[in-house]
Amino acid sequence: MFTVASLPSQEGKVFIVTGGNAGIGFITCLNLAAKGGKVYLGARSEEKAMRAIQKIKDTHPEAVLIPLVMDNSRLATIVAAAKTFTAQEATLNGLILNAGVMAVPFSTTPDGYEIQWQVNYLAHWLLAHHLTPTLLSTSLSQGKGASRVVCVSSEGHQKSSFSVDKIIYGNDALEKFGPFGRYGVSKLGNVLHSVSLNNAYGPESPSAKAGKGEIWTASLHPGFIDTELNEKNRDNAPWYLSWLYYVLKWVKVIRPVQEGCVSSIFVGASDYFLPEMSGRYFDEYAGLKEANAASKDENEVKRLEEWTREQMANDGFL
Repeated sequence: MFTVASLPSQEGKVFIVTGGNAGIGFITCLNLAAKGGKVYLGARSEEKAMRAIQKIKDTHPEAVLIPLVMDNSRLATIVAAAKTFTAQEATLNGLILNAGVMAVPFSTTPDGYEIQWQVNYLAHWLLAHHLTPTLLSTSLSQGKGASRVVCVSSEGHQKSSFSVDKIIYGNDALEKFGPFGRYGVSKLGNVLHSVSLNNAYGPESPSAKAGKGEIWTASLHPGFIDTELNEKNRDNAPWYLSWLYYVLKWVKVIRPVQEGCVSSIFVGASDYFLPEMSGRYFDEYAGLKEANAASKDENEVKRLEEWTREQMANDGFL
C-alpha cells in the first residue's frame, strides 16, 4: 500500500494546492514541500496563506512555499491567480484541486452560482482551464507523467450517498435538492471533470497522440477525515448525524487529518500512479474504486463540459 513516506524527492517540481491553508490541503502542502517540491499554497487571503506557510516552515525551515491568493467564491480571483502563477513559473507538475465547502445552507456567490457548485467545481474547472497550456508544455519538456491534475471529490458523489445520479443544473433545482445533495452534485462535477480532462489530454487522448502533450488526472475520496470542514458541517446536519460523527471518530472510522492526503499525493506526485489509471476514481488508500455510473455516461460528461465552458465564456472568464 502506498504511503506518503515512500514518496521520493520532489526537488525541481512545482505544485499548486487549492485550499492549502487548512485541513487536507495544508497536510498536502506540508508533505510535498517536505519532499523538496516548490508549492504554491492557495488561500483566500495573503494572511491565511502566510500563516500556513510559517507553520510549515516552523518544522521544515528549508521548505519552499509561495502564497497564491484565490477565493473560489469569486471567479475573477481564480483567473488572476492563474495569471500570477504563469507570470512566475514556466512549469507545473501537479495541480491539486482540493478547496471545498460542505453541506452549507443555500446561497449564491457574487458570480450568481450556488455556492457549493461554484467553490467545489466551477472555480476548479476554471483554474485548470487557464493552467492547461502550462501543464501541457511541462509534459512536453519533462516527459510523460510529468503533469498531473488531482480532482478531490468525495464518496458523497455516489448515488448511494445522497441520491445523486446526474448533474443538476440551475439554482432553483439545486436549492430543492438540500445541502447534502448539493454537495454530492458538486463532487460528481469533480469526478466528471477528471474524466473530461482525461478524454481531452490523457495518455490515450488526441492531444497525446498528436504529440501536443498529455495530462494525467484522477478524482478521489480523501477519506472520512477529521477536518475543520467536517467540524463546521455538523451545524447543518440532523442531530443523529452529529451524534454519529462522534461515534465514528471514537471507533476511528473518521481518521486524523494527517492521513487525508495519501490519495492526493499518490495521484499528484508518486511514481506508482500509472497512465492506465488516468481518469479513474480512487479511495482514501490510493486504491481504485468504481465511481458514480454518471462518470461512464459520455453524454453526461460532454454535457457538463460544454455547459461549463459556455457559462464561463458568457461570464467573461475565458
